Amino acid sequence: MPPPKPSESLAVIANAVQWYVQYSLVHFLPEMILGGGFLAVILLNALARSDSGQRTTVYLSILVLALAGCASAFQWHALDPLHPKDWKPGTMIFPYTQTLFAPDVQHGEAVSGFGMAVVDNFAVFFKLLVSLCGILVLAMSLSSRELLARSRRFGDYSSLLLGMTVGLFLMPASTDLIMMYLSLELVSIAGYVLTGFSRDTTHGPEASLKYLLFGALSSGLMIYGFSLIYGLTGATQIIAIRQVLALSPAAHAGANLLILWLATVLVLAGMCYKISAVPFHFWTPDVYEGAPLPVAAFLSVASKAAGMGLIIRFLVFTFPIGGELNLPLINWPIVIAALSVITMTVGNLAALLQSNLRRLLAYSSIAHAGYMLAGLAVNGPAGIVAIMVYLATYLFMQLGAFYCIMLIENKIHSEEIDDYRGLGGRSPLVASALVIFLVSLTGIPLTAGFIGKFYLFTALLTPNPVTHNMPFLWLAVAAILNAIVSLYYYLRIVGAMFLKRPLREAALESLRVAGAGAGRVAGAVPGTGAGGEDATGHATIRFALSQRVLLFAFVIPVIALGVYFQPLIDFASGVMRFFNFENIKY
Repeated sequence: MPPPKPSESLAVIANAVQWYVQYSLVHFLPEMILGGGFLAVILLNALARSDSGQRTTVYLSILVLALAGCASAFQWHALDPLHPKDWKPGTMIFPYTQTLFAPDVQHGEAVSGFGMAVVDNFAVFFKLLVSLCGILVLAMSLSSRELLARSRRFGDYSSLLLGMTVGLFLMPASTDLIMMYLSLELVSIAGYVLTGFSRDTTHGPEASLKYLLFGALSSGLMIYGFSLIYGLTGATQIIAIRQVLALSPAAHAGANLLILWLATVLVLAGMCYKISAVPFHFWTPDVYEGAPLPVAAFLSVASKAAGMGLIIRFLVFTFPIGGELNLPLINWPIVIAALSVITMTVGNLAALLQSNLRRLLAYSSIAHAGYMLAGLAVNGPAGIVAIMVYLATYLFMQLGAFYCIMLIENKIHSEEIDDYRGLGGRSPLVASALVIFLVSLTGIPLTAGFIGKFYLFTALLTPNPVTHNMPFLWLAVAAILNAIVSLYYYLRIVGAMFLKRPLREAALESLRVAGAGAGRVAGAVPGTGAGGEDATGHATIRFALSQRVLLFAFVIPVIALGVYFQPLIDFASGVMRFFNFENIKY
């Protein structure tokens, strides 16, 4: 039989590539929209010369994120009312043949093969969350004094944020160690540049450099852990790794088990860096202080959410479960539980010492990462649903708190708690909104934050179905105690705004008590409310209509979800229908 001609070989390759592209890229539409939007923003940035033209890049980026979110919503697998117990796996994209297992192709689809990413409800949830976060952050950016001072670079800012969003979309969807690394690095590289966007400020370059150095270290640790896992299993696809580890658990005892433990710890070091878990949190306060406030807000919500999705995907899907107690091959839940307690405790105790609101919210976000890790330690549907609910509520209350601080900083040019004294009288709307966000972050009832913590504690206190005990009772107690500690430093801000007089007024009162010249003091005290001043003589702070509207866009969900939260619970539970904790298989 004569060998095939080169043209025939090329035809075979072309047909294979055509199937590959048609199969994968159809499910890659949200990321393609973001990629096309990224290029469009760069082109518009090159053509725009005026400040108004640069602001147009922000509006275009908002439109791109909205389109990507809509495309992601169409990927959601709705529950079939006629078959409520049906479990439908996700759709693997970018399939490939690897060492031990090959894709099983039927009717043009890789029905049980392995791919580098997956489209399922879990990935869609995070895509929708990141899209909404990006839209709100871009809307915030239009009012940021730090960014408006560099308005001719709005195009660079918008394109970097879109590029970062592509990585955030891929992180929770990644099912291959290589894709996990690439998506995380895409997020990190864009984050390094955005952190130093205000390079002419005091803290901007320092924050960017620290973020880069810690990111490089954690990235190196993670990829070394990946290499160890590949050496043990001969695969990079996490479902294939799971099948290899499940073939003969006895073969993974002794030295191999120690290496697997080491690899897992190294991988977690790289992933926990993205969510600011202790001891990989040192970059967080400096980055939040040095980066523009919208960037800090985006890192605190979107990056943390995608990082949490990546950790869940890696731990839950990679390690087989077996034995009488249904525990993973390596008992990673106990490691996550210990990491959770350390993270929430360090974050809350460090926040007690802060006088700068940026740094306070940075340590607060570290503590919230600890709360979310507590839900992951449960290693079951209830714990992951609790994390989903927590992230959805955290988005509005954390972004809202950053937005209030940004609006106030624009006016008073300070983020110190002492400078917030008497703010309740000067700007009652923004001060009251900030109180709502801080109370919600604490977890007080009738706010969205309470719902997140309630489902978290419920998951921790649910008895084990096999042993009928509560293995994480101690973790629930630690979380409750930490929530009480957080109440103190949040209420410090509330007390400064509504219960304390401004420093200038307090100083004048001290002069009166000391018997200083009454006439001189009286002459120094401003009028009582005339000319746009409040009763203490301080100028009333006013905000534009668009800023007040955006503020209500944060406040309304925080209050509404605290009262009517069932749709959010149903939405999060819809994610878990596609998790089979006994035999995860795609």
